[in-house]
Amino acid sequence: MARERIRWAIVVERAREIVDGYAPLKVTLRQVMYRLAAEGVLPHTPPMYRRLSAQLAQARREGRFPDLIDTVREIHVPPAWPSADAFVAEMPSWFRLDRTAGQEHALYVAFADCGELSSYSDLR
Repeated sequence: MARERIRWAIVVERAREIVDGYAPLKVTLRQVMYRLAAEGVLPHTPPMYRRLSAQLAQARREGRFPDLIDTVREIHVPPAWPSADAFVAEMPSWFRLDRTAGQEHALYVAFADCGELSSYSDLR
């Protein structure tokens, strides 16, 4: 890629198209960066990744860009209930049958990183 000035309005719009193309799935900043680099829109360098992050964060704050998955800053809080009755009332929703019990074969899906898993976790 020749050294030319990055036209960030165009980059942000292309990034939005990429994210929208995955709907209803969510994607990570890294996935967007890989796609932009593969298309030749941005060079694949750490400084450009940081600049893309800043540009897309600004666009999100301004309501011009959809949310991305952020697997790094997730806060894990153990479940808690206000009372034993509330806990007991919620328990039936946890029940799941093992749909593979007794089957000769089972299907498993593996992901290279947590960002991909997050993309598909809402599809259960």
